[in-house]
Amino acid sequence: MHPQFEILTPRWFYRAYVYTGSIGDFRYRFAHSDYETLHVSVYSRVCYELADDVTERDFPWTEEGVAQLKDWVQERYESFLAART
Repeated sequence: MHPQFEILTPRWFYRAYVYTGSIGDFRYRFAHSDYETLHVSVYSRVCYELADDVTERDFPWTEEGVAQLKDWVQERYESFLAART
């Protein structure tokens, strides 16, 4: 698992309501409007608001939900890399 995803824990998501990051052209966005659900988006090359390739999914804000979130984002990252080759 990529180190940027490996560090994610339920407590980590308290740092901001919206958190964005990237690994090269692979970009991700974590958001929440409550303390029960994490909304995750992945996209590439441009900002979230302009991206035309956004894929999104919600996860429960629990240990199990964050484990699923990490696996999902890692899978999207691996698919992104595979599509580039």
